[in-house]
Amino acid sequence: MTRGVAGRDRSPLSDEVKAELARLPLKACDARVLAELLPRAGHLGVPARRLAHRTEEADPRSLFRKSCCRRTYLRGLVLAGGSVSAGPSGYLLEIRPPRGEVRRAASLLGREGFGPAIRSRRGQLVFTIRDAELIAAYLRACGASETLLRFEARRVSREVRGRTNALVNAESANLARAVTSARAQTAAIRALARAGRLSRLPAPLREAASARLRAPTATLTDLARRLEVTKWVVRSRLRRLVEEAEA
Repeated sequence: MTRGVAGRDRSPLSDEVKAELARLPLKACDARVLAELLPRAGHLGVPARRLAHRTEEADPRSLFRKSCCRRTYLRGLVLAGGSVSAGPSGYLLEIRPPRGEVRRAASLLGREGFGPAIRSRRGQLVFTIRDAELIAAYLRACGASETLLRFEARRVSREVRGRTNALVNAESANLARAVTSARAQTAAIRALARAGRLSRLPAPLREAASARLRAPTATLTDLARRLEVTKWVVRSRLRRLVEEAEA
């Protein structure tokens, strides 16, 4: 099974979020946190490399004492080796912590409520989050507000499209079942008529049979309106006709 996000499925959200996070103002405590992450990352994009140069002289003491430092750490994890996608296969946030940073990254992510799944890929541990709500919360926490808006727009569009497709599929399935049932009912009524048994059935069944023959494609609701009875009564009578024909 292919792991990760294929190149053709890679979302532009990854580049957008890194560019946005690299533009955020850099405070003194931010520099200390990012200095612990970015210089040790194996592969950095252009925005992250520029930011790493600005943190080289930072003093790494007093990390994570404040919530802003923890949010900056989340930001640094994405810049150091993260990707975000919202493609046909679903939502995915991947984080590849720099070597030596895995234990602290897992601890802080769990402490902040993100608790990612952890797996090994080509000898490196990768953190993954697939829940759209958690990914949105992560983008919000690390300050990627612009990318968050685009992510949410794609998410809403995808979910609306999914609900629409589900409704269309359900309607199509219901229509197919109704057509199949109507054909079976019509065939049963005609079989009873050929055998001379239809005329011997109770009047309510004969009325339902006549209504179905006059309107072979009508819905149960339409037949109920014509017979001035409930939909449940029409369904019961037509089922009884089919059972009589099978008997």
